[in-house]
Amino acid sequence: MKLKHIFSFGLAASLVLITCIPAWAGSRAYITNQGSDNVSVIDLGNNQVIASIDVGKAPVGVAISTKLHRVFISNVDSQNISVINSDSNQLIGEIKISGSPVGLALSPDSSTLYVADWFDDRVIAINTSDIQQQREVSVGKSPAGMVVSPDGKTLYIANRDSNDIALIDTTSLAIVSRIPVGKHPFGVALSQDGQQLYAVNVKSNSISAINTSTSEVHTIKVGDHPYCVTVSPDGQTVYVSNTQGDSISVIDVAQMKSIATIAVGSFPEGVSFDQATQKVYVANWGGNSVSVIDALSNKLIASIATGLQSRAFGQFIAETAH
Repeated sequence: MKLKHIFSFGLAASLVLITCIPAWAGSRAYITNQGSDNVSVIDLGNNQVIASIDVGKAPVGVAISTKLHRVFISNVDSQNISVINSDSNQLIGEIKISGSPVGLALSPDSSTLYVADWFDDRVIAINTSDIQQQREVSVGKSPAGMVVSPDGKTLYIANRDSNDIALIDTTSLAIVSRIPVGKHPFGVALSQDGQQLYAVNVKSNSISAINTSTSEVHTIKVGDHPYCVTVSPDGQTVYVSNTQGDSISVIDVAQMKSIATIAVGSFPEGVSFDQATQKVYVANWGGNSVSVIDALSNKLIASIATGLQSRAFGQFIAETAH
């Protein structure tokens, strides 16, 4: 009860703090470092680490709400969600989860935080205004990556050990359908218009491109042991991290094939696109770093030192605040 009180107070306080603390300018990346139990905050305007925030044990997943000025971090080993105030970059509370929280996703209006419980094969829906209001749904085996449709009506979940994507009606929290994909789907991403869903198939060395209207699946080969995926804002390019290839596969959506492979740091996992800078950021678990790719030239242009075993599972970039 005490933890719930701390979080609720912090959320309410943000309504006051927004008018007292100047909004930060420029995008930021929040990188979970599984080996050092902290989050590196990177200013994407100059690619500098501006803060290191201690969180729970073995942080993995990231979900960001610019509306709430909050960053949510899943901590697998401490079985909780850390809550960070993105104005002050301070830890303000935690949400206890009985299980193994991995993937995180927020509804478009930030009213609901979805938590994939890897161990108990379920997804928990938490009301961000009152965390005592929680619902849950049993899904496939080992749910991992998640994303919500732009209209907020559908939650897509990659069930790693069921080899499928579950579609959840967010109102009833019932399973609408399951779409078979490749072996061990993990990371997922959705185009901004919600028309194309991309799921990474770890053991098939491929991604599944899914038409969300027809459920038609197109398989695209990528590198060795892919893990996470992101889509450019215009929906024309997809980027996939290949953990055992130390690379990023660049996919042309119109051609539905890989058109480039970019060498990055060791064992890349999380990948996100920053619209403000037109750059792709890649968290390298083995390299303790973030690689920076120029999306216009598909060239590696920088490397940023972070904490130990950087994962950043989810879309970890907070766009410019206004």
